[in-house]
Amino acid sequence: MKINDVIKKCIKIPGISIKQAEYSMELILNTKEGKGSMTFFSLFPGLSLAYIFINSPTWTAPDLRSDSSITKGPLLLNYCVTGRCEMILNNQNFVYIKDRELSLTECFAQKEYVYPKRIYEGLEFFIDIDTFTLENTWVQNEFSIDFRKISEMFCPHGSTYISTATHETEEILKKLWELYDFPASFAVIQMKIYTLALFSVLQNLEAIPNSQACTFFTESQVNIAKKVENIITSDLRQHHPAWELAEYFSISETSLKNYFRGVYGQNISVYLREMRMNKAGELLASTRLSVAEIAAQVGYLNQSKFASVFKKHFGVSPLEYRRTRHLDS
Repeated sequence: MKINDVIKKCIKIPGISIKQAEYSMELILNTKEGKGSMTFFSLFPGLSLAYIFINSPTWTAPDLRSDSSITKGPLLLNYCVTGRCEMILNNQNFVYIKDRELSLTECFAQKEYVYPKRIYEGLEFFIDIDTFTLENTWVQNEFSIDFRKISEMFCPHGSTYISTATHETEEILKKLWELYDFPASFAVIQMKIYTLALFSVLQNLEAIPNSQACTFFTESQVNIAKKVENIITSDLRQHHPAWELAEYFSISETSLKNYFRGVYGQNISVYLREMRMNKAGELLASTRLSVAEIAAQVGYLNQSKFASVFKKHFGVSPLEYRRTRHLDS
């Protein structure tokens, strides 16, 4: 499966457009839910690297299946720089990749890519193993890189591998990430060098770190966590104790907290506090509401308590934040 075929399917999806440059192709997401971009650099026949920037809860995935029986796609290596991305395993259970973790899989998203925290930045390598093997014999001869072997090492029997990047692989991935800001004519050459180094390191690991994909959540557990998130953020003035939410879904409070932490990577209280502070920041920057009025809108009846939490979150008081934002704009 070639990357150009994937991109052709992507631009048929409403809200996604393409911007072509000399060295890259950029898919641009622009919908009412959010925005994002995936910039693809073709490094070798059959191997492309994408730089991903997302500010949206989802990105609709193209249908890469010829028919419903096909579940295996290209080899994908994802590295999360920041944020959180949802992945579905072959058994229909859900796992999550977060900061400084990498994943290898031959499973592709069947409906959409999901970003529970609405923010995601990362790298994705897209390897069409058949094309790479056929058209890059010199790479295999010179560097002894065998993507079939890598797939068998990390994804036996079609499994998905997720783990914190080792020190050596992380150093290479960081260098690749930094190349995005360099002129493309120079950056692409460096991308090729570091990509070969990355897969050479992965292929020659003496001990592969244990996969964290064994920690998974079922569809019903994920749905509960997402419904909880919707309840607690739909009206930030309201307060919903965990025991009340657990009772609503007929599960234990411990289970509720575990599901939520599994999907969003944070305790409910920490997640909600961040949502409240971010909303307060938006209101301070875009309205003339008083600090007391904004505090009430995000669930704080005590203005002093609100100001204390706000300063701890942003490093400045609400009024200082408003003045700074107005000066910036």
